[in-house]
Amino acid sequence: MQDNRSSHENSHGGLGCFILVVIILLLLAGAAGLFYGSLTQEKPKDLADTTVESFDLNEESKTAHRTVDDVLLLKRENWQLRDTERRTHKDMLEVSSADIVWTDREVAVGVPVTTELEGAALWVKEHLQGTDIKVIKEEMSTWHDMDAWRLDLGIAVKSGKDSERTFITDTVFFFHHGNLTNRDRDIPKVVSSRASKDFP
Repeated sequence: MQDNRSSHENSHGGLGCFILVVIILLLLAGAAGLFYGSLTQEKPKDLADTTVESFDLNEESKTAHRTVDDVLLLKRENWQLRDTERRTHKDMLEVSSADIVWTDREVAVGVPVTTELEGAALWVKEHLQGTDIKVIKEEMSTWHDMDAWRLDLGIAVKSGKDSERTFITDTVFFFHHGNLTNRDRDIPKVVSSRASKDFP
């Protein structure tokens, strides 16, 4: 009788150990899956990867919008900001025929008439240093028939071993707003060449 009870207890003990081992293995597998998933999400995009059918750059675009906003809002006491238009773009890579999706927008920035338009753009560029935002192009332009300085900003995505491709996410137009009276005291003076400037 005692032997039967001992055998019964041993079988229960063995089953408990087996269940415990299974639970531990499941937890380890789940942790490994989460770790692998995080590595996959953090893996940088490479547009030269021909195994990818579609590149979604929407999150990178949103991050760029927020970064530009953070800099422009430093001037909320002096400038007037208007997010005027936001669009989704879709393009196709020639080599792999993969789709690329990203967003861009236009931002109109009214500055006091005493502020140089190109100087305002230079101030923004200086404050974007150290971020992932790229200055792609800038030039004299117009906004609603007013003289303006256009600043094209964007993101760079790896495209092969030693190259990258840029995408414009934010087109900022600086123009003079006659109702703004707070003078900018930290905008650099610029001797403008009034020429278009493209950046690599």
